[in-house]
Amino acid sequence: MNEERLSGYEVDSTLIRLTIENNGREDSNLWKFQLPNLLASFKARPLETTDNIRCNPARYGNLDNHPNWNRDEYYLVHAEGYKYEHENHKRGHSIKPGFSLQERGDIVAQVLELLDGVLISDNPMQSDIPAPSGQKTPLAMRDYEYISQPPSFTKQQKEKLTEKEIKQRVDNRRQERQTIIADAIERALQGKPIHIFLLWRERDTCDVTCQTLRDAFLLDEGEDFPDHVKVSSVWINDPNLLKPLDTAGLAPKDGQEFDKQIRNQHQMKLDAWRKFLKHEVIALIDSTTKPYCFAIVEIGQRKKKGVHPKQSIYRVVREACVLEKIGSQMVQTVKPKSSDKEDESIDTSLSYSKKTEGRILNAVLDLTLRQVGALYGLPSEVYEQAGIPKEIAQNLDVIALCRRKTNQGQDNIHYALAVRLRATGAVDVLFPDRNNWIPYAQAGIELGQIFSRVRRDRNYLKTVQLKGIELAKFAADVLTQVGDCPTIALIEADVWRNERGEENGGQAWFQLKNEYLLAKRDILDFQHVPGHACVYPRDHNELKNLLGIIRFRTGDETTQYITNREAWNQTSPARDLIHLSGFYDTSVPELLHYFSIGRLPKTQKAQDTSTARELYMLDSQNNEYGVNISFKHQQMLEILPFFVHPDFQKIEESLKSLCRVPHYLRFSPASSMGNIHSPYPMHLGKQLIKDHLCILGIEV
Repeated sequence: MNEERLSGYEVDSTLIRLTIENNGREDSNLWKFQLPNLLASFKARPLETTDNIRCNPARYGNLDNHPNWNRDEYYLVHAEGYKYEHENHKRGHSIKPGFSLQERGDIVAQVLELLDGVLISDNPMQSDIPAPSGQKTPLAMRDYEYISQPPSFTKQQKEKLTEKEIKQRVDNRRQERQTIIADAIERALQGKPIHIFLLWRERDTCDVTCQTLRDAFLLDEGEDFPDHVKVSSVWINDPNLLKPLDTAGLAPKDGQEFDKQIRNQHQMKLDAWRKFLKHEVIALIDSTTKPYCFAIVEIGQRKKKGVHPKQSIYRVVREACVLEKIGSQMVQTVKPKSSDKEDESIDTSLSYSKKTEGRILNAVLDLTLRQVGALYGLPSEVYEQAGIPKEIAQNLDVIALCRRKTNQGQDNIHYALAVRLRATGAVDVLFPDRNNWIPYAQAGIELGQIFSRVRRDRNYLKTVQLKGIELAKFAADVLTQVGDCPTIALIEADVWRNERGEENGGQAWFQLKNEYLLAKRDILDFQHVPGHACVYPRDHNELKNLLGIIRFRTGDETTQYITNREAWNQTSPARDLIHLSGFYDTSVPELLHYFSIGRLPKTQKAQDTSTARELYMLDSQNNEYGVNISFKHQQMLEILPFFVHPDFQKIEESLKSLCRVPHYLRFSPASSMGNIHSPYPMHLGKQLIKDHLCILGIEV
């Protein structure tokens, strides 16, 4: 606003967000919230009409930044995150979020030009060595899609080899991969057997899940599961077990009465499921071998018309399973595709949609790989590729401090744990109130029982509402008791550095803040932490095996970027990275800043065509329209090492080798879409907490 709107009042030139009605009705394109009526009631100068602004935006906006512009300025803005009323209707909003890298770079270049001398561009980051790819990729960086892929044959090979020889090579490859899968699970379970149960009600669910489970182990018809893997199929003989919780006619609007009914029904359903598990499942477990037990459980359809989410049996089943010491993975009832055959006498085999087969495969892989913490190969091989000396890599532990906070419901839940990935592939977990590490496969049961106890007795609620000082103490306890193996510790900056809370004055591990980290890079400042109350120097005897601590930042705290340019205004084409890529910044010599960027996920392939890469939002070319593409680019993960062992401070390459360890660990064998957001041990920890929050009535 550059001229007075009401006589006698000063002009306050500022930006104000005004909203245009955009609801698809006849009264659309008017100013929202009756603003014109409000101005008219004060006899103030009216706003320009929205139609005039939309038809000629250049006339009403000072786009060339003329100093003598003395009229109001109007700018049409569409921003990611803006809401449009008709988005909830079938018509939808046609403009997808995000910008191409090309448009992002050009926008930043224009901003730099406008703010010349005020906003100064930094030098480009330097590229690190490429992450392992092709035949050099360690098995620990492979996923199921690669493991399950049969060998390919060139045209010349097909002409040269007989059909029998080709089949033999396919069988040999499959048998080699079967061994890889079996060994991966055995390593993760540290030699202990596993018993997998399939609890089903509908035959289609049983058939599809059984076959998918066999596919996960690459088994042909007639082949048995590995010796340390036992699979049992159990029919859910009581249909009432799958029915939603009965509300007795009450609705959420009934408040406490509705919640009380849900609690009562939860307990009744929980008792029924535990009784079923005791009679039909526990009786099948070999008490002499004491295997880890997991179950894939059919739970009907989670979303039904007229059924409130609180009526779902999902959390009932999970709680019943953990109380009976069984890990669980829920699946919805499988339904075959509808057949168009009118002649019922024709025998047609049932088929299932790709979506159905995909979600069952995801469930099976999550249970057989992620829930046991398996990797297809040895982590030590990854560490060697990262540049860690072999004698250290073969014994290296990677410990991730993991936390999850949710404000859903009446109680704030904030829980943390530590996950340790050993060079052998074994994975262990440490809880804040425990002294001993336990296997990851067992940790889900333990955590579920902790949450179950809190649900039943609110006197234990504080045990899952960790405050800043409790987080700091847990971090200090873990870091100062790393053990006899060389260790790299991983921790996020968020919350660990600045947890707010009235009870502890906001105390946390302040050293993780930017303003302290440089000066304190070679100490651990736990002066304020109970049980420590000191500063640990780098040469402290108990910390000689701690090679370094790596702090992570991501999201809004990391920079936007563009690829393939030395400067923002360069005209070279920009493309999303198609491989996991590392970069580093040495502008602060004492602290190496390393950046990890994941490869473009398969779900975003539409933005990676030669045309789409250079499209502006309002551009089109060859029937491709920028507004129709939801541009999503991988976020940077900032990796900053501190408290680094003197042996790794001598040369920059040693520092970078520490950073490459979490960078290369952004893989999960159960995920084939792209790189996971966090390094694998941190991913395991966060997912472990997420899995069991439902027991507390929290949907994540």
